[in-house]
Amino acid sequence: MIPNLSADAGRHNSELDVISDLGELETVLSWFERQQHPDVPSDLWMQAQMALVEGFTNAVRHAHAHLVAPPQVHLSLQLSSQAFRIQIIDHGEPFDFAAALARVEAEIAASGQDPLAREAHWGLVMFLKLQKEYGWTISHCRHDDGTNGLSLSHPLRADESVVGSC
Repeated sequence: MIPNLSADAGRHNSELDVISDLGELETVLSWFERQQHPDVPSDLWMQAQMALVEGFTNAVRHAHAHLVAPPQVHLSLQLSSQAFRIQIIDHGEPFDFAAALARVEAEIAASGQDPLAREAHWGLVMFLKLQKEYGWTISHCRHDDGTNGLSLSHPLRADESVVGSC
């Protein structure tokens, strides 16, 4: 499907800051649903929603778990005629996302088991599947201000590609 978003009027950007608390998941999902655009295929939208929930809950449960006063999680969504992108910014310790993905991928390959039969790291399994089977570009980086950025991008046109960046 080729979106009919024009080059100038077609950009859509939205941001949300929420306290790092799982109780805010309803707020996050409500915000995300208000951003839905008819040019984004429903299967892509559902994949993005799952990734957003996983990224947000990981920030709350893991990145911010050791912090006494939970900071905010910053969420952003960008939509253009070429791509759909979600970013999740947390204040946790540095995390080697690429190494974690590689480790889980190697464990799955070595075990020969159904990845969903795992007891842990389901989110990493989901992110691997989004990359390998659904064309998502996922990157994670540490920013100069001490925050971590998870970026999830997907092209909206078959002839486009996206480059991951935080």
